[in-house]
Amino acid sequence: MKIIFAATPDISISCLEEILNSSHEISLILTMPDKPAGRGKKLLPGPIKKFCLENDLPFVQPENLKSIEVKNIFKEIESDLLIVFAYGKIIPKDIFELPTYGSINIHTSILPSYRGAAPIQRAIINGDKSSGITFMKLSEGLDEGPIIESFKVDIKEEETSGSLAGKMAKVASRRIVETIENIELNDIKYIEQDHSKASYADKLLKSESCVPWDNKAEIIKNMINGFSPNPCAYSTYEKERINFHKAKLGSIKSKGPGKILEFSGEKLLIGAKDFSVEILELSRPGKRMMSVKDFYNGSRNFFKVGNYLT
Repeated sequence: MKIIFAATPDISISCLEEILNSSHEISLILTMPDKPAGRGKKLLPGPIKKFCLENDLPFVQPENLKSIEVKNIFKEIESDLLIVFAYGKIIPKDIFELPTYGSINIHTSILPSYRGAAPIQRAIINGDKSSGITFMKLSEGLDEGPIIESFKVDIKEEETSGSLAGKMAKVASRRIVETIENIELNDIKYIEQDHSKASYADKLLKSESCVPWDNKAEIIKNMINGFSPNPCAYSTYEKERINFHKAKLGSIKSKGPGKILEFSGEKLLIGAKDFSVEILELSRPGKRMMSVKDFYNGSRNFFKVGNYLT
């Protein structure tokens, strides 16, 4: 089959590799335009674009999918199938209906739960014990199309959005070629979603990322892990922003929200409303993420027991 693949982040790469290693042809890749990043706001390519450049793959980065140029590209390719996996833009109906076998979307939740932009992050933030991958037919509504198949993925106690995305990428890549071949053989039974059970996963905002130490430890732990790696949860200590990348529940009761209970080569414990939160990985602005042990070895006088984070 001649396939157009629409994707942008890391999670999509292993799926693309599986298709490239199959008997099917990737005719074109759609990926998001470069985005400004860092203090200098320099335009940087996304992971899929980098992969395309490294592997000499054809790609386009349209600003407007409703333009006649995009429609003409699809018509010229005469593709059999469009596969969308975390692309970042809504595909118009007059585009996704052009391929011979239509279009499918790979979504990182068990639909109809967590439709929308941040299903992985919201599942962890909400303390869910499992999530999953859904292969579905692309539709006009937001993640509302009929389901091809869903696959459950467990969420571990200290799971971050980054680690869960990695697990989901493996599941999706194991199933993608078989799904393509079943579509080609017309061996698919689409299951309509129960729209009355739908929930939505709104995009994470930077304004949400300050840690609320006056909340319960379980909620804070989930929030830190859900916001990792992006946009990353943070607190302020001695007028400096501290980024937290991974946490787990502490067993010691809190002595005050945000109060530092222990800082050693083994632990960084911070009080919440009820119990403590143990920070496992953290960073200072502009510095690399590191374990508490490495942070302590380099800055053992930084956190002082009894002081507070805000």
